[in-house]
Amino acid sequence: MSIATLVSILISFNALSMDDAKQAPNVEKTILIANSQAPALTADIWVKGEEVKAFDPDKVYVIEFWATWCVPCLKTIPNLTKLQKENPQDLVVIGVAASEKPQKKKETSTPSNDKPADKPTDPTDTKAVEEAMLANVKTFVTQQGDKMDYRVVFDGDGSMSREWMQAAKQRTIPTAFIIGKGGKIAWIGPANQIEKPLAIALGNKIPGSEKKKSAKVPGGVRGGTAAGETPAPPKKAVD
Repeated sequence: MSIATLVSILISFNALSMDDAKQAPNVEKTILIANSQAPALTADIWVKGEEVKAFDPDKVYVIEFWATWCVPCLKTIPNLTKLQKENPQDLVVIGVAASEKPQKKKETSTPSNDKPADKPTDPTDTKAVEEAMLANVKTFVTQQGDKMDYRVVFDGDGSMSREWMQAAKQRTIPTAFIIGKGGKIAWIGPANQIEKPLAIALGNKIPGSEKKKSAKVPGGVRGGTAAGETPAPPKKAVD
């Protein structure tokens, strides 16, 4: 191949690349704040409770991002269960397991002549790793029983983590999103601080106050930088 031919090919390739770049849509990233419309519930598998396909405009929702290995997350479980039981008609609590970490499978048997030892999960086998993480979540939820008495979903592909946590610039778990009646985000912040904003969203008496507030929730996002755990990064979206 001559130099002139090679140069011609390179020029043509660059021209095509520039045309593609011009034609590519300018997609703006959604940033979630108070009063933003809540994203869809796109988690893969509902581990516990009835599936919620869309937000009921007459109900309030708590969407909490957590993980089985996160100690602060475990401490919020009793309170979330309490809140769900106290508001069975107006509130729906959903725990989203979106930050599970691959578990290294330990050998559970000793190799012998007729039976080899169990092999650890291959970290390059994405499907096997995801199945192992799901199994871990299911086992944990089953062991919790009525102590974890609210809906739980598994976000294996990380779609909810991207569309909720990353969009709201939240870097620690447990993080809670309160979705007010009408489907808009009323509050974002540490899951152990939801009592007051949730009471406002539900139109209940605010803890520690004798006055009853209206159902309207003022704008504003609470931190998200409280002491918590850094979640495992979600999987990248596949083009």
